[in-house]
Amino acid sequence: MSIPSARDDATTTGRRRGALVGTGIAVACAVACSLPLIAAGGVVAGVGAFLAGGEVVALGVVALVGALVGTALWLRRRRAAQVAAASSTGCGCGGGC
Repeated sequence: MSIPSARDDATTTGRRRGALVGTGIAVACAVACSLPLIAAGGVVAGVGAFLAGGEVVALGVVALVGALVGTALWLRRRRAAQVAAASSTGCGCGGGC
């Protein structure tokens, strides 16, 4: 049984820290990108419910807006994946680099 050297510990700690930082950046990016869509969906659903009046109609408007936002996100991801696949850079940024 060998004792790990200080260099092995520093490399492992650095990788762990890098993974945590990368995960934090990915979560922050996802939140920042989704906030405008969530806000817009809430505003549209609220206005629709106000104009239509009634709980059943309000729930229907919320469901419809949710479906529209979900479809828009799906299309956006799909198009970005197609652009990234067609890009010859191989960086995975969708051709924006």
